[in-house]
This record gives sequence, C-alpha cells and structure tokens, in this order.
Amino acid sequence: MVYQVKKIKKIIESIKDTEYFQQAFLHTSYLNELKLMRKVDSEQDSENNLKSSYETLEFLGDSVINFYTSLFIYHRFPNYAEGQMSKLKQLMVQESTLAHLSKEIGLGEFLQLGTGERKNRGAEKESILADVFESFVAALYLEKGGKMVQRFLNLTIFTWVAGKENMVWDYKSQLQEYCQARKNRIIYRLKKTIRAEKQQLFIMEVSDGLGTFRESGKGRSKKEAEQQAAAKVIKKLGIGENHPQES
Repeated sequence: MVYQVKKIKKIIESIKDTEYFQQAFLHTSYLNELKLMRKVDSEQDSENNLKSSYETLEFLGDSVINFYTSLFIYHRFPNYAEGQMSKLKQLMVQESTLAHLSKEIGLGEFLQLGTGERKNRGAEKESILADVFESFVAALYLEKGGKMVQRFLNLTIFTWVAGKENMVWDYKSQLQEYCQARKNRIIYRLKKTIRAEKQQLFIMEVSDGLGTFRESGKGRSKKEAEQQAAAKVIKKLGIGENHPQES
C-alpha cells in the first residue's frame, strides 16, 4: 500500500511542538523512571508534578477513531447491513491495523520509553504502536479539530482499507461451497447499471441451476453487488452460523 507520506508528515509536524503531542508519546515506563530519578535527586514536590502518560489521550483517541471510521463506513458503504458495517469497522480499528499504520508512518520514532521497555523492544510492540496511533489522533483532534483528524484518517486508515472490504466476509465463497456440496451451479449476471450524478451502482443477480434461489444485490462495483446478492441468499437459506446478519 502506497501512502502519501509527505502529507502525513506535514500533519504530524503541524502539532509537533505542542504539549499534547509530547504527551501522546510518553509511555508510563519513561515517566516512572523519570520520577524515580527526580526523587533520588531530592527535587521539590512542585517539580515532580510531571505530565501524564499517553493513556488518557489513548482513551479519547479510541473514541475519535471509532466515530470517524463509523461515519466513513456509513457514507462509503450505504448498502451494507449493520452487521457488515460492524465487521468492517472492527477490521479497520483493530490493534494490528493501527500498529501497522503507526509503523508505516513513523509514529514509533517519537516514543519515549523507559530503559527496560526499550530493551524489550517496546517501540516494535503492536500494543504500544497501536496505542500511540490512538493517542496521536487525540492530540491532533485537541489541537486542530475534527477536519484535520478526518484528513489524517483519509491518508491512513481509509487508504489502508481500500480493496480489503471482503477480508471480513466472503459470502460468494460461502455460497459456492454450499452449492458445490449439492452439485448445484451458481449464475451471476448483471441486471442493471444505475448512474446518478458522480455515482455508479451495479445491480447483480445470483441464481442457481436447480432453481432454488434468485436474489439481487447492489453495490459500487460488480463484486460488491455480487457479495450483497450472495448475502441475501445465505440469510434466506440459513446457511452457516458465523456470518453477520442483515437487519
């Protein structure tokens, strides 16, 4: 996946000198170590009033990311059922995804870790990299607002997910396996193409050789429409138990 690194770096640089940015990368191990050092040096209590770690920003960032990701899915995939939207969001905001993105755009470079955590290669841990992605988003939100967060997510999570929609579910394969076991064949055909303003929608129909089912699905691509059609058949026939249910 090719990311627009220059644009992402520019967004990161725009808040680099802020207190929220500094907090977004302060790991508890670093703060605990610093507090211990100051205690040994007999510093005044007022000087021991150190900043918090990134944990509170992480809490906020988690909610911000979930909101804007939900909004993205709602507008980008209006034909998805609630269960499908939930599954896609889970894929987009899960720890491994955020950790991957954090590493790709270099957020780990700003981490401040304690000696022990550094020795344990904390800057490479998925959990920590995912945490700082969330804490950075919170810092960005507090410093620049929602529009800048959306711009950042458009360049990261929303770019990453392009073409991965069917990683969560694959109704076509599920239906194919079901029909093959019954020596039945599946037929997909383009039923209609709808063009409205800048948007083009495809309506695909799926049926079988034995005349058991015939359903239609709608999507921005033929594959998406076929998945929708197959999903309707799966629900109607009660195939499987682990697919997301349509509302």
